[in-house]
Amino acid sequence: MKRFLGFVCLLVAATASADTLFDVRTAVSHLTAKTPARATFTSQVNVKSSGRFANKAFTTTVSLEATHDANGISFTIPQSLIDQAAHESATHAAEAPAKATIDAMHPANVVEALDYRSEFLEMLEGAKVTAEKRVAFRGKPTRQLTLKLGPPKPRENSVSLGDSKSERTMNLWIGDDNIPLAGEMSTKTTTGFLMFHATSEERESFTLAHVSDRLVLARLETSGTGSGLGQNFAATTVQTLTLH
Repeated sequence: MKRFLGFVCLLVAATASADTLFDVRTAVSHLTAKTPARATFTSQVNVKSSGRFANKAFTTTVSLEATHDANGISFTIPQSLIDQAAHESATHAAEAPAKATIDAMHPANVVEALDYRSEFLEMLEGAKVTAEKRVAFRGKPTRQLTLKLGPPKPRENSVSLGDSKSERTMNLWIGDDNIPLAGEMSTKTTTGFLMFHATSEERESFTLAHVSDRLVLARLETSGTGSGLGQNFAATTVQTLTLH
């Protein structure tokens, strides 16, 4: 009898968790991002590489203004940065930090940050709740979901050599309105092909904001490490979006 009751409790808990995830998906899908918005987008990337082939360390910082309205999303690159890049090209400068900064601007990141709905829902495809509990998060009552995520989708035009396995998990904090507040995700990947073996681990922590009819990616911090063929690397990215 005790075993039966224990099984029933587990079944009820699993069903409740599944309903919670459904409620989160439903709440996020209703955020249409139609209200006009202006924001400052900033991204800083730090990369270190050491080992058999190269030893490098560099930092790239990107900052631009973005506007989203009925006409779409537009970006404004500071004129001072454009002038500096033009000077680097005219003088054939050995180092061209301004041009590198402009090259590092990825519009897709700004689009996602201003309207994170689709990216977030795609992240939850194939997700399963392994635990749910009520906790205080940043001074607010929340529910914390522990999720096992589906495998990442292969990038377009990517080439895979050998067997590659990924394991992805996430802790997700959601408010009583079922809107997500923040999350932490971990991805571990191993790749093997003949004598080649590589491992990598990536961690993401993100903060979301519910502003009017938008789910905004207010802050994203990504750190990754990897090794293979005698080479080691580490990269960290901090991305912020500030609405005006």
